[in-house]
Amino acid sequence: MSPHRRRLLPHLLLALAALLSGLILAACGGGSDDEATTTKGTAAPGATDAFPAKVTHKYGTTTVPKAPERVVAVGYNDQDFALALGVVPVGARQFQAGIDITRRPWAQASLKGARPELVGAEELNLERIASLRPDLILGIYSGMTKDEYDRLSQIAPTVAQTADHVDFGVPWPEQARATGQALGRTARAKEVVADVEADLAEAKGVEDFSDRTLVLASGGKEFSAFASADLRTRLFTSLGFTTPKAIDDLAGKQFYASISQERLDLLDADVLVIYGKQAELERQPAFAALDVVKEGRVVYLDESGDLANALGFSSPLSIPYAVERFLPQLRAAADGDPATKVPAAAAR
Repeated sequence: MSPHRRRLLPHLLLALAALLSGLILAACGGGSDDEATTTKGTAAPGATDAFPAKVTHKYGTTTVPKAPERVVAVGYNDQDFALALGVVPVGARQFQAGIDITRRPWAQASLKGARPELVGAEELNLERIASLRPDLILGIYSGMTKDEYDRLSQIAPTVAQTADHVDFGVPWPEQARATGQALGRTARAKEVVADVEADLAEAKGVEDFSDRTLVLASGGKEFSAFASADLRTRLFTSLGFTTPKAIDDLAGKQFYASISQERLDLLDADVLVIYGKQAELERQPAFAALDVVKEGRVVYLDESGDLANALGFSSPLSIPYAVERFLPQLRAAADGDPATKVPAAAAR
């Protein structure tokens, strides 16, 4: 559900050896037709900016010498941002274990039948990344450490997260603009941001939740709540909701806060959106006793469902998809009538 960041595979020498081997094979004309079908990236002509391009981030400034043609997205949602700008990555990170990210409905038109090769999930596979011979690595939503950045930069120019926000907290418009810089498509990025912001403004015009609080949480044996800096929470604040200050105070410089059973009252906002199964959560007395639960103001999210994943990606492609499906649920949860049943998430 939440982004995971663990150590990259440490075998840098093996990765560099794989890269060298791939370059030798390419020079000799190696590679099958099938491989070309599944891993060939979008060609460079869509780039409109002058190169070299420079992108500043948490670990310095990355120089991209020419329009990238083979992009590997190692952030959990970076692949969507490249797709929104017209670039199909040759490699991408698995967003959540057990879910086929290639089937996410909001990205199908942009993928055009391509299936980027998976380069890891909680851990990245450096050898596999190197074997794809990338000329750009995007990791804005990866939470990568300096050591990880250094290792990836040995393979190709790498763009990490900005220092201006907590890890996993870069607002999607900033991520889109940074991606546009790296790809040489700043004008396209500006257009994409404007289009999605217009969609959000239209949705807010239909249903303005500016006087309501909302907590986005994860439940089970342990509970956590996401701060207002989290990318997913930002979708709800863009519709007018506010995150209770107590959640932000508890989260501090992290994108989430752990919530003990004794402090589940922190989830008692006007609306609660929670990852977890309703029946299982409501078997817990402390959770079932919350006013927000008793009054039917909860939106339950299936962690493996398309809506939960669209929220998790929170990209220019997935945000319109998520908002369209969330609005009926949020409207029912926030209407003040305990008799109103929150509808299930709409199908694809």
